[in-house]
Amino acid sequence: MGDQYNVTGQVGAVGPNANASNNTFNQSWKNAAAGIDMHALAAELAALRASMLKEAADDVEHREAVASVGAAERAAQKQDGAGALGHLQVAGKWALDVAIKIGAAVAAKAIQTAVGL
Repeated sequence: MGDQYNVTGQVGAVGPNANASNNTFNQSWKNAAAGIDMHALAAELAALRASMLKEAADDVEHREAVASVGAAERAAQKQDGAGALGHLQVAGKWALDVAIKIGAAVAAKAIQTAVGL
């Protein structure tokens, strides 16, 4: 009795025995995406997806990464930066490697932001 919690910002759980699981915090994604040019990102993600598709062959994990980049591209076209970053997080390191290789700087930076590098 008498506990006081002054919370500012995004919080999953507060207080004794508090528990939070399986949450998605979109505010963090929105803040991270604030400085990204969505038009440039969408264009670079289209090029990235095409390059990745050529390299993916029959590798299931690579095909999943290609699909994630495609979903991120659609989100960027809709000006949904938070959604784009969420999909790019799933795309992962291989997508980042290919983005760097083809010179897609905006896409590479967005992927780095999404995966926390």
